[in-house]
Amino acid sequence: MSLPDFMTNPNAVLSDTECEWRYGRVPDYNKVNAAFELEKTKDHKEGSLEWLVSNLVKNWEKEMSYKLRADQIRTINAEKYRFSVNGLQWHTVDEMLQMGTYNALIGDSELYKASETDFSDSHKLFKRALGTFSWEVLEVYSGPPTVAFKWRHWGKMTGDLSLKLGNGKKLEAPASNEVVESVGVTVAKVNEKFEIEELETFYDANILMKQLAKNRKDENGEQAVQSNGGKCPFAS
Repeated sequence: MSLPDFMTNPNAVLSDTECEWRYGRVPDYNKVNAAFELEKTKDHKEGSLEWLVSNLVKNWEKEMSYKLRADQIRTINAEKYRFSVNGLQWHTVDEMLQMGTYNALIGDSELYKASETDFSDSHKLFKRALGTFSWEVLEVYSGPPTVAFKWRHWGKMTGDLSLKLGNGKKLEAPASNEVVESVGVTVAKVNEKFEIEELETFYDANILMKQLAKNRKDENGEQAVQSNGGKCPFAS
């Protein structure tokens, strides 16, 4: 069986011009792709398992972030698809399309409230704070149908952070102009067409948010949150 294009080209789904895209247009990934090529730490050989998994996830992210209809998302089996983080609640594709990928991945915590942020606001929040937010596969531990892999997500905080924390509280943090990053592990189950049926991710979202909130000030003008240096329990 030949591989689908979303396994061999990280930008394959951007050719789906007949789909219903968010904001009425195909998203522009030129800036993100350029930053990835300059800043990545791994250079996976074409045709390797790491290269294939990277392409699949990059296309999944594009579709889940910008396509409006589940039946037009090619990287998943929409009837069986489900997603969870750290063993918590499972979300369907329709739930993810409604809440957004950032909200699904981060959830509610001391420094971020997915329940207070809709899809559009969550994406605007991170686009303002980070010029680009790149993602790469670090290692792949097993191949299909159960694919386990370690990943890194990073970007430079060039913009200010501003978000609602509920009960009238807000988190305001000036740009640090430093690289922030998160590292985690994902276990994906795919079918014979390499469509994703299940994604289970494990990582500490608080580490990323603490880095973004590094320059946060409290009511007295003092620094309220100290960065832990971006270390992650999954990092080697």
